[in-house]
This record gives sequence, structure tokens and C-alpha cells, in this order.
Amino acid sequence: MLSDNLLHGDDDQSLARSIRDGYPAGGMPAFGGALSGAETGELVAFLRERRVAAAGGLVTEAIAKMIGPQTASLPTGVVRTDVADFTVETVAQVGPAFGFAFLPGGKILITETGGALRVVDKGHLTPRAVQGTPVPGVLNDAFRRRLMDVSLHPDYRRNGWIYLTYAANVPPVPRETAVTVARGRINAGRWEDNQVLLTFRSELSSSARMAWDSQGYLYVGTSDSINFWEGPLDKAPPQILADPVGKILRLTDEGKVPPDNPFVDRPGAYPYIWTYGHRVPVGLAFDRKGELWETENGPRGGDEINHIRRGRNYGWPVITWGHRYDDRPVPAHTEAEGMEQPVANFEPSPALGGLAVYTGEAFPLWKDNLFAGSLKRGDLFRVVVDGDREVLRETVLHAIGRIRDINTGPDGLLYLLTDSGSLLRLRPAKPVPVQAREARARRTGEPVSP
Repeated sequence: MLSDNLLHGDDDQSLARSIRDGYPAGGMPAFGGALSGAETGELVAFLRERRVAAAGGLVTEAIAKMIGPQTASLPTGVVRTDVADFTVETVAQVGPAFGFAFLPGGKILITETGGALRVVDKGHLTPRAVQGTPVPGVLNDAFRRRLMDVSLHPDYRRNGWIYLTYAANVPPVPRETAVTVARGRINAGRWEDNQVLLTFRSELSSSARMAWDSQGYLYVGTSDSINFWEGPLDKAPPQILADPVGKILRLTDEGKVPPDNPFVDRPGAYPYIWTYGHRVPVGLAFDRKGELWETENGPRGGDEINHIRRGRNYGWPVITWGHRYDDRPVPAHTEAEGMEQPVANFEPSPALGGLAVYTGEAFPLWKDNLFAGSLKRGDLFRVVVDGDREVLRETVLHAIGRIRDINTGPDGLLYLLTDSGSLLRLRPAKPVPVQAREARARRTGEPVSP
């Protein structure tokens, strides 16, 4: 169906009819009984994008968001940006990856999406993965990622707890899938004391990012699988409080429901919900004031940075700055009463990835800035906010690979993890002279640090 010479038409309606009804005489089966109208529309959009690519044109929004940059390269010299100059170093290379966390004493844990938990010890990758991690196989093709995020308990030095999120099948229906939050300890290279804390239904493994607040509560993002919704928008799963899909959840370190969760006393509501109306919350990070920030993927545009507040509705799919994948003439609504607006909106969509608030000392003029990665373009954005207002956005790196996770290291440097498994580190170049810092500050409107 990528051919230039389709017998039964190459417009959207003809493609949808061919998929739905088939042409048995020509050997094309009918898929109308297996695919919903929404799924057929998605397939038409996918074929249209691939036809453009096959004809030598540009790969546009929908398919580019899935496949990301075709080439990635690291800068070899000094990268010069508005208020900080740096070099990029490769710390370690593992397989396709999702998240990382710093252990005391210089070790780093990295999750490989295939299921391995790897250890980097003082800059060297340990040849053997942690043995016995609780990551089963999954049968659902949508779960390309089995093992996702890793995070340490805030009091890790005392209790040794390490938290994982991973995908699993839910018996007795073998292709029903879910995300599990579990914790355990590592002893002599083995995973021990495993405890399953929470399992919730999911159809994708794009999120399951974790973050801790200052009170020791754990927050977990859950993905919505729909690109558009054929029924009433306010009845879509992310808008339904009984459904864990399209939410940010909040739980205790033991997996229990905190008594002050916003919907804990509402009949029928999933009690772990902290906020709702999300599409794909790919990044979660707290700032030093205890405020939670989130990066979220929209459909064909409409990527967002959100300020997450207790009990709020972030709108998906009722409101969005993105566009449907099927190109039906249905207007997108960008605001509605009682629904939150993003602090930063990205158009065209870079497919936002990991998120961090920089808290180190190595880059003093980056202090408290948000850093958001891009999955499609492989860019790293620095975003400065004032309350709920974006005041500056700078692209500090371009086309270095799909940036999946970002953290400030204990050494004060900024670390990035790409989908391909490259753990990178940004190190300051020679100090910027005071006069240059003042000139840059005048351009950007930021204060000059001592």
C-alpha cells in the first residue's frame, strides 16, 4: 500500500475502505472486524506518512514522532550557549534504555527496556547485570519496553530500597497488560526482598516515570493509549476517575493510599489519583520549592510542560494544542473551564522526553532551570519559568539522540540518557568571563550570579 499505483484509490477514504472492506478477489482480506474505526484512521495516517517518505519527501509529524531522529551525533568541542559553555562526555553505553539513578559511592543504576538492570561503577559498566530482577515477559506488542524507571527511596542510605516500574501480563487473560511498581534491594549483585507495591492496567509502556516529594510520597505517571477518542471527549479514560489511565498517581513508600489524596473519599474513584487528564506524562521532576513539573506528549503537536497541582484536571483529550492523527475536520479545543493550561507549549512537536530541574553548582546560571529532552529531534531544551509563566526557552543541544531521562548528578553535573542507551554528562568548559556573563544576562533578562 506504499505503491504509487493503487488500484482502488490513494485518498484517505479509499485507503480506509480498502482496509475495512478488503478486496478478496485480489487477495486483500477485510480488517473491519478486527480494527475499530479509530484504529483504521490511525493506520491511514501511518500509511500516508510512509507514502510521503517512500516518495522521497519529508517524514512528517506523526511518523517522525514515532521513529525519532535518523542520525545522532555528539558535539566534539565546546558547546556555547547563552549563559553556560560545556562539553559532552559519554559515561557509559548500554542497550536500549529508559531510566537511571545515582547510588551512593559513585555507582549508577540504568534500566534497559529489555529487562536488565545495569550498574555503572565509577565510570565503568559492570559486565553482568543485576541478577533476579522481577521483570517477566509480555505478550502485548504495544509493550516494547518491559523494564522502565528506577528510583531510590529518599532514605536509601538507611533502608536500601530501590523502586522499579515494569510491564507485565495480567492473568488469566494473557494479552491484558499492566504496569507494576515494585521495590527490592541489591545484595552482592542480586535483586532481593522483592515487594510488589501497586499494579494498574495499562496499554502502553511509554510512561511509568517516578518522582519523590519531600514527604516521602512516590508519584508515578500513567499513559493513555488513544490518539483520538470517538465518543464524548469527557468520557475518555483520562477523564474518568475510576480509571488509572492518563493520570499521575501518588502512593506511600509501601504502596498504600495516602489519606490526603484528592479523590480518596469519592465513591468509585481510583484512590491513588493525584491529577488526571494526561496523555503521556514522560517526565516528572520536583523543584527545590517542592513543586512538581511534568513533560507530556501531545498528539501531532501540543507537547506540554505542566505545573502539577493536587486534584487538577489537565484536559486531555477534551482540550489539546495538538491535532488528530486521522485528519478528520474536527476542531481541537484549546481551553475549557476547570482544565489546566500548560506552562509551556511546544509547536511543532519535538516529542518531549525526560525532565529535570537543575539543582547543582557546576552551572550556577542554570540553577533551578527546567531541562527537557526531545525524543523526535534529539534536542535538549533549557526552560526558565516564573510561577506559571515561561520566560525563556533555549535549545542547548541538538540532534544528539532521543533523550529519555535527565538528572542532576551528585557531582553537580547534568546527566542525560538516550533511548539507545548512551549515558551522557555535561561538564562546564572554561569559566565564562564576568563581562560575557553580564552581556548574556542582559540579552536573556536573567540575573548574573556571583
